[in-house]
Amino acid sequence: MQTIPFSDSFFAKRPSFAFNTLLLLALMVLYPLAGAALFSLVAGELQLSELLSNPDSRLVPMLRIIQSIGQIVVLALPVLLLAAWHTRSKQPFARNSLAFLGIRAQFDFGTAVLAVAGIFLLQPLLYTITSLQDSYLWPSLGKAGAEVVRQREAMEGLITALAHVGSISEFFQVAFVLAVTPAVCEELLFRGYIQQNYTRSISSGNAVFWTGCVFAFFHLSAANLLPLALLGWYIGYIYSRTGNLAFSIVAHLANNLAALLALMLGYDQNAVSALQVHSFAVTPVWWLLVFLSLLLFVMVVRRFAAVQTSTRDDV
Repeated sequence: MQTIPFSDSFFAKRPSFAFNTLLLLALMVLYPLAGAALFSLVAGELQLSELLSNPDSRLVPMLRIIQSIGQIVVLALPVLLLAAWHTRSKQPFARNSLAFLGIRAQFDFGTAVLAVAGIFLLQPLLYTITSLQDSYLWPSLGKAGAEVVRQREAMEGLITALAHVGSISEFFQVAFVLAVTPAVCEELLFRGYIQQNYTRSISSGNAVFWTGCVFAFFHLSAANLLPLALLGWYIGYIYSRTGNLAFSIVAHLANNLAALLALMLGYDQNAVSALQVHSFAVTPVWWLLVFLSLLLFVMVVRRFAAVQTSTRDDV
């Protein structure tokens, strides 16, 4: 992995590794607090459990809006302002501020397809990890493992309520809230700002590693910590090779849409429960599928290794 070279004029204002880590910790605290405050403001005395028990509640659309506003205000907006500060620009959407974050006009469809292919080739491994944790790790931890599972089920209940749709137009609204907004806002923060600033303080490979770790911890899900870290490392690798945030966003979006569609199928037709991986993962056919998918995934990674890293000379 190569370090992305920069020809910038703001080295004096460049934040350190410690500064970026403290920024991440602050955002990790502020994000759930902001969401809770907005929910209390809108729902009043209504308990979240009451909302989850009635997915047709009129407050569900409002909760979706809160979700989007929280990500835009707490994640995306600070990043845009910080980019403007770094580039000494008065406009967050100025060309040099956007270029600082890896937002550029160039877009190669073939590279985007390659990025998405890697996401789908990772899925069998991620499902296997989740299955093995459910079958062996969490039961072995007793009450602590049961609490991890309980927290995951609570989160899945919330997402299921938000993902419940009754029309085509509502599907697009849900896709925007649960797939598009997180993909854009989280990539702006983690890859566009944090990873590329980490790259200035540590090696590119270490920047990918640490950004992937904090990306996983940010989601506050112990049950999904390792799968999220693997996704974060892969998406971070894409960004380190291309220097173009569009490919990271496309990969992240593909993962979110796949998860959303699986959740909707499970909600409406119990399709997910009919395909429980933990009952299938012990078969040779499944492990052959995992092996082949990982083999193809390595080929995708090797293809990205040949991608010419952006120099960002326009920043």
